Amino acid sequence: MTTNIVARSSERKRLRLRSQGAAKPFPNDGVCDFPVDPTQPAGRTPVFWIPELSPDVIELRAALADADDPAVMPINLAELPDLVARLDDGDAWHGFWPSGASSHQFWLPTRPADGHATYVVILPLDKLLELRAEAVLRLWRALVDRSEGRWAHDFPQQTRDRHILMLRAFDGRADGASYRKLAEVLLGFEGRKADWDNDPRKNQVRRLVADGRYYVRGGYRNLLHYPITLSKC
Repeated sequence: MTTNIVARSSERKRLRLRSQGAAKPFPNDGVCDFPVDPTQPAGRTPVFWIPELSPDVIELRAALADADDPAVMPINLAELPDLVARLDDGDAWHGFWPSGASSHQFWLPTRPADGHATYVVILPLDKLLELRAEAVLRLWRALVDRSEGRWAHDFPQQTRDRHILMLRAFDGRADGASYRKLAEVLLGFEGRKADWDNDPRKNQVRRLVADGRYYVRGGYRNLLHYPITLSKC
């Protein structure tokens, strides 16, 4: 468990955490601006999404339970192995728990109780309910040492490959590369100017750049609830 876990912190430790850089959520981005270690690779740095945006973030509440009920499952959130937790400026508690090859995120409006406690899950009855419920089941299976199963909104390889091309095309264009040069490097175009004018890859690479720009400028948030598409009313 990391040294800056806040679940079992005293007030002094909580204030020390704040001095290290507690965060406020940014609804426009969907994440909280917690400080990170710049020496760590980006892929190993937890990203703390807000539950309103990502169906993978599980909203928990402490609840009273009958200790004699055999179905009760007390959990010590602070003692989950390798847990990374943060307390934001609104005193909300964000947890990131890597478990095997996957990870789980949960959010509480206040820091969790010391030691073992029972919790309930808040599931909004919205269009993302199916994904939220599957995230809860994956967390529960991990807690009871069962196979978590397939991640509900994992991307097919073809979709992954196209998104990689989008970002490479956008980066190349931002770095000053021409559309023709991008098509040569990314799509294998070879030919003269006359060939380029009539080649379908001319429009294809323009679309890759446009799509890359869309995702970089905020469209990436739609990937959090793939394969569900949310339309604005």
